[in-house]
Amino acid sequence: MPPQQSIKPRRSIETISVWVLIASLVVAVFAFIPSASVSFMTTKSFVLAAGALLAFAAYVLARLSRGNVILPPFLLVGALWFPVIAYVLSAAFSGVPFMNALWGSSLETDTLGFMLAVAIFGTLTALVLRRSEHYRTFLRTSVFAFAALVVVQALILIVGQFAPSTVSPSFSPVGSVNDLASILGLGVIGILIALRELDVDLRARRILLACVVLALALLAVANVALVWTLLALVSLGFFVESVMRRGDKGGDTDLADVSFIEEEPLSTNGNNRPLVMPLVVLAVSLFFLIGGTLGNALASALNAGQVQVRPSWQSTLSVGQKVFSSTPVLGSGPGTFGVEWLKYRDASLNATIFWNVDFSSGIGFIPTSFVTTGLVGGIAWIALLTLFIVFGLRMLIRRAPEDAFIRFVAFFSFLASVYLFTITLFDLPGAVVLALAFVFAGLFASTMRFSSRGGQWGVIFARSPRLGFIIVFVLTVFLLGSVALAYTLVGRAVASYQLGVASNAFAAGNLDAADTAARSSASFASTARTYQLQAGIARARLGQIASSTTMPAAAAQKAFQDALSSGITAALASTNLSPSDYQGWLMLGDLYAQAVPLSVTGAYDGAKAAYEKAQALNPTNPQIPYIIAELNIANKDYKAAQENLKAAIALKQDYTTAILLLSQLEVQDGNVKEALNSALAAAYFTPNDPSILFQIGILYAVQSDLTNAGAALEAAVSANPQFANARYFLAAVYAKRGDLKSAQAQVQAIADMSADNAKAVASQLAALATGTNPFPANLLSVSSTPVK
Repeated sequence: MPPQQSIKPRRSIETISVWVLIASLVVAVFAFIPSASVSFMTTKSFVLAAGALLAFAAYVLARLSRGNVILPPFLLVGALWFPVIAYVLSAAFSGVPFMNALWGSSLETDTLGFMLAVAIFGTLTALVLRRSEHYRTFLRTSVFAFAALVVVQALILIVGQFAPSTVSPSFSPVGSVNDLASILGLGVIGILIALRELDVDLRARRILLACVVLALALLAVANVALVWTLLALVSLGFFVESVMRRGDKGGDTDLADVSFIEEEPLSTNGNNRPLVMPLVVLAVSLFFLIGGTLGNALASALNAGQVQVRPSWQSTLSVGQKVFSSTPVLGSGPGTFGVEWLKYRDASLNATIFWNVDFSSGIGFIPTSFVTTGLVGGIAWIALLTLFIVFGLRMLIRRAPEDAFIRFVAFFSFLASVYLFTITLFDLPGAVVLALAFVFAGLFASTMRFSSRGGQWGVIFARSPRLGFIIVFVLTVFLLGSVALAYTLVGRAVASYQLGVASNAFAAGNLDAADTAARSSASFASTARTYQLQAGIARARLGQIASSTTMPAAAAQKAFQDALSSGITAALASTNLSPSDYQGWLMLGDLYAQAVPLSVTGAYDGAKAAYEKAQALNPTNPQIPYIIAELNIANKDYKAAQENLKAAIALKQDYTTAILLLSQLEVQDGNVKEALNSALAAAYFTPNDPSILFQIGILYAVQSDLTNAGAALEAAVSANPQFANARYFLAAVYAKRGDLKSAQAQVQAIADMSADNAKAVASQLAALATGTNPFPANLLSVSSTPVK
């Protein structure tokens, strides 16, 4: 019949929209490019964004083909867009370049673009999954994906023990260990709920139990305290609730003469909840929470550990307080926490091993969002979470769906969302975990249509022509807009890949390949990182030209000018696109500094201005005043260089590189005593550094303290037996002390290193063999240039 023929294709389009939504999530979980050119998080962010656009296009086509739209209770769905609205306002009015706020450098999670993608996912989940069969398809696919994940991860862990060169035991297709643990914990919670709410056949029960056991084993290796804590709380709740619902079976003689306090009994729903699985999960969670070192030892034994470092709550709140004092309403702008961290971080961190780590996020995703989107973002997140919890508890307690399966879907999706949003509050989840938080929130919003007082409403375009026209027009515009956005997304993805290729080629020293790939990246999308890399390539070319001994002078001069000009142009483009990125200003200063030794007019002033801009953006970084000191040395302003080095050392007292350079400047200035004190200070922090020990030995020798000079030079030789200069000066010290035999042994060791060295020290060896001291009386006048 014609009506039947017309319904089938329409429903097939709707089915396609369901499968596109589900497939996008599954692909995002497992997707990775086995190349160092593109990071895991970048791949997953772009896959999720592309999946959101495809799912949206399929949904619009399905609605247009059906001639209607059907919506669940929409308040909770609308709440999913509260954070997006905050990101839009912050991106538009916080002063951050809008394209940076939209895309970041590679669609990071704290960008407007990514928040749009996850909000679209959550909304489409509520709109597309609206029937029981849709829920079954979604959950059945989720179970298969979870089972595949735990099996694949277990195989990776096993294979990695025997063939670590093939696959690392710490590798996970999900991404970080914390993301893997978050998804494993989510799967365990889902299975616990399924076993207590649904009638599962024996075969399926065994498969689910096997997945739980395997997931718990993998969680033991990952050993993420937050996930263990959440699992312990959930399983404790299930265990207590299961005990409370144990009905009186009668016939218990112990209760015959006991009087009981009577209240309204809990419904047992005709069956008793399982006790064993929640109790097992609770016991395992508490075991690894209490004995956390055991999990760390297990990960270490299996070579599966990953070190993840992030700022503390105190540091995050401190940065947030400083940002709110200047831009409280809209924050610093999407994706700018790293900029604010560098601006306001505590200088005491320079005394830790993380002194040169540029953190891009705070303690958790939501706290980071509070900083970057201000009070507007904070209110948006609080409103979303509050509405979700209030509506969820009200529905599950007072308006639960009558159908057992839909009640299970509602309970699981609510608990999964609370679990995942808690992780976003206390941790830094990756793109997949954030997307799942919004997806399960959307799934719960979809089930609200089946609550006892719920419902859904819709519009049939033919019956409401004016409203239908507006809806069709808006959907069509959005569909066309999604096509344009997809084109831009593909361009950004290609640009990100080419940038990775260029970075790898640059690291390998292949400047031509790096330049070609960087130009290709810039042709698809102009980003600050791309131009910084191009500037770095130009700087490397300048180094090659300056060190070349075969290039004719005229050709070298032209090549130097061309490379310098292109590099400065790229660095300026970087600073224009991202003026708050101190790395771009450092690169610009480095390029200007290349021309300072050549006395190029304006080079010193340009370099100094760029470095000072970088220092203003990162005032507690000791490396920047050190770089400025090198600039002043190239400009022959040694007094200014000493002040710069003292400023660097004040920021980081164990900055041995700066201490050593300051010592050398003080020697040059005739302050030998101050130079020795500086060198001794450097040796206090790095007692086995042969270069520092060598300098200490020389400075002692200048002061005629041959005993300490010999001890320091002996330590330098012990730290690096191939340190020819240290052996040469140690031989001179021995000779001056009258120990010509020891001096001869040191010079002989130098000669044994290479034929060139043997030729260079032949005259000293001959003199020592005849009992003559071949070294000048003033040790500082001894040149080490003959020794290689």
